[in-house]
Amino acid sequence: MVFYVDHGAQRTVRARTDFCLVNLPTFDAYSGVAIPNLSLDTRLAELTTFFTVFSFNLPIAEMPFAGSIESALEKGNKDFCLIQNCGHTFYGGDELSVDFNAALDACDFMTGHIMDRAGYFYMHDQCLLVNRRAWERLGKPPFGNPVKSRQTVALPERSPENVHDNYTPLWLKPTGRELTLEVPFGYGWNGISEGLKHGLTINNWSESMRRFKRHCYAYYGDIMTWSAALSDVTTAPETDDKMLKMMLDFLRNTPNRFDAPDWVFVFNSESDIDIPLLRYRKGLDTAFVLASGFKANRILETTGFHDATKVVVYDYSKPALALKRLMVQEWDGRDYAAFFAQARPRVDAACGAKATYVPEAVTKDAAATTREFHREMGTVFRSNDQWLAHWQRYRQLPHTFVHVDVLRQPAEMAAMLEAHATGHAVIWISDMFNSPNAVGKFAFDRRKDAYSGITRALAARTESSLIIGNEPRLWIAG
Repeated sequence: MVFYVDHGAQRTVRARTDFCLVNLPTFDAYSGVAIPNLSLDTRLAELTTFFTVFSFNLPIAEMPFAGSIESALEKGNKDFCLIQNCGHTFYGGDELSVDFNAALDACDFMTGHIMDRAGYFYMHDQCLLVNRRAWERLGKPPFGNPVKSRQTVALPERSPENVHDNYTPLWLKPTGRELTLEVPFGYGWNGISEGLKHGLTINNWSESMRRFKRHCYAYYGDIMTWSAALSDVTTAPETDDKMLKMMLDFLRNTPNRFDAPDWVFVFNSESDIDIPLLRYRKGLDTAFVLASGFKANRILETTGFHDATKVVVYDYSKPALALKRLMVQEWDGRDYAAFFAQARPRVDAACGAKATYVPEAVTKDAAATTREFHREMGTVFRSNDQWLAHWQRYRQLPHTFVHVDVLRQPAEMAAMLEAHATGHAVIWISDMFNSPNAVGKFAFDRRKDAYSGITRALAARTESSLIIGNEPRLWIAG
């Protein structure tokens, strides 16, 4: 799993903020409270959790689920609490965390999407930032759930220039006056009123923060359409729902566009902790390996292989497969930087497009390429002679190269396994079922079904099978 590099801003956010997930039924001042759908809410919860974990380098266990805004505030002890409803996402790296820290500095009590719909103010349910210390000083007042009743609330200051999107204020400031209304009150109405009564300003999210925020307005549209589209965003049909289209566009392009598979992971930075300390007495019969870096060689060297071991290199990236094929056919195992420099333009020419080689900083510099090669190999191969002996044996093995996208083409993946799996087999899947591209584009049940197809095919065709990598996880804290 690869996250944004933490240069300090994310660490500061985590030190100041507790994160919490809630599942509040969508409220609208005119249509009321939506009826929840468990399947849709599970998918929305996973999107919220995953992108928060990804963007803030947050351990998933530090984003617990809470039943209400108040219970979310009781779960932590940091100065601030970010409460996100299922379907809300933050996405970004250092710039997001820098602006988030500024939002924390400006948060007297509450920051959220201030709504003005029925002659009073409430908070949209998507996301709420609370200054916990201010809440405690106020005596921990309830924030208020949707209810239609007669209530007396604080009346905030209004001004023509204090407006966002022509209808909602940028902030609410106290006036000392009150207003009695009988309306459908939304989330946070009482918290807003209590804050204003005690002289605190209520903030709307700033423009700088809004560029990192997105929300699934699923309950404003057709629930079944949203549920089907979010299950597999790569095949979702065109839609007239503007909010759904915006979310699909985001997920399809984050962090990489689903239909532009031109990345080549020249090196693989995964640790070898998932390679078991076992060795097959006669060696593996079949090895299904990705085209990324040299982990396939570390797996085979550790577990053992014989002269007839079948190596099936599978990958979603045609350039990655082309590079690996050239390596097996032409490279003698020495001076990888020189080989890569001459192979790179040939791979681009063969594939008809310029690929993205990562990590870019390493692959652009020959000395850095050499250093990274030795770093990756050093965990298993203790000497150059050991590596060269392995590589010459490896090149002589029967190789097959298969272009397949495991998540988008589960039937083709199963067919590959059925065609080649035999005897004692290993398959390296890395963390493909939990990557940002996987979780953002496919619901858990889709990822789980694709993984189950792999296990079924291996069980049917092999004497034994070893899976190296992570099975699909539901990205919601328990």
